[in-house]
Amino acid sequence: MSVDVLLVAPLKHELEGILTKLNEPVLFASRRVIGLVVGVGKIASGIAVAHAIATYKPAVVVLVGYCGALEENLAIGDIVCASKVVQYDLDLRAFGLDWGSTFLGDGSHAPSFLPLYCPAIEGVKSVVMGTADRFLVRSYREEHPELREVLHLGCSDMEGYAVAFACHAANIPCAIIRVVSDDAAGRRPKQFPAFVREATKGLRNALQLLLESPSEKSPTSL
Repeated sequence: MSVDVLLVAPLKHELEGILTKLNEPVLFASRRVIGLVVGVGKIASGIAVAHAIATYKPAVVVLVGYCGALEENLAIGDIVCASKVVQYDLDLRAFGLDWGSTFLGDGSHAPSFLPLYCPAIEGVKSVVMGTADRFLVRSYREEHPELREVLHLGCSDMEGYAVAFACHAANIPCAIIRVVSDDAAGRRPKQFPAFVREATKGLRNALQLLLESPSEKSPTSL
């Protein structure tokens, strides 16, 4: 089986409502799309996406869900599209590598930042995404100003780099669209069910515009 788009999210409530069905192909924006829940964290999501790529042979992978903001001008409910992603909890600079890079089995080094497909979409803000196997709380953010000052992170998630690396290994484009659930001050939605409803609408609209956006052929285009 092959599909045009593999749409993935860490948790079911971050994905359901965007498509009419999950776990089977449906038509969305004139594309054959399958939506899968891949789990939370880099290991679970990376393995799940690599397996799904081998199974469904998608032309592109799109990761959706929630994220925490580091940019102070991002508000709860804002939709963002990542232009690139780095795993900021991996730091082998003591061994001569760039922050976020690591040694690979063939003797090469993983890119510290992975470029992503991120066209200009009305109402969607472009950010640099940081990925770590930790929930980004306000205290950690304040204790590590280098996340903004050195890596220039706008938002943080727990799956982005792993999903993008699975796509990088398969030589297919990847896009990350997220909705801000925690702002830079650590504030969270007061009414979570209402936030989920609005987040789903925003992600669905952004996905539609992303898939309809014209692009030139390149390693990060559709």
